[in-house]
Amino acid sequence: MNEVYEYRRAPNPWVIRLFGIALVLLTTLVVLTQAHHLMSVIWGLTAVLVVCMLLPKPISGIRIDDDYLVLAAWRKPRPIPLDRIAYLLVTDVSAESRITIVYKDGQQEATFAGDMPDIDELSEVMAERGIPLRDNY
Repeated sequence: MNEVYEYRRAPNPWVIRLFGIALVLLTTLVVLTQAHHLMSVIWGLTAVLVVCMLLPKPISGIRIDDDYLVLAAWRKPRPIPLDRIAYLLVTDVSAESRITIVYKDGQQEATFAGDMPDIDELSEVMAERGIPLRDNY
């Protein structure tokens, strides 16, 4: 097969964009109305915007090759050999985990939902590697 599947989810930049838009609108309001008592709000919003821009933004996702399923591939990679996995189980137990890895020895491990692609795509990729995806319904 020799094909490596990678799923990456970049961080959402909308928080920074919303703070930037709010800052521009508030600055325009202060300039037009000469409401200089709102300058402290502008400085505070600027500080929050700078902090949001400086915070680390980790990339979520998985990586699957012929031998391993790598969870959290771009944060703290944790390879799981494909020959240890019996099947993947789709559950709606929590919002943080939709896929559970069931090992051949019976152990189960929940995965982080933010790392996983949509169910149809994951099913196709895992089926190519001989690992079924089952519903828990």
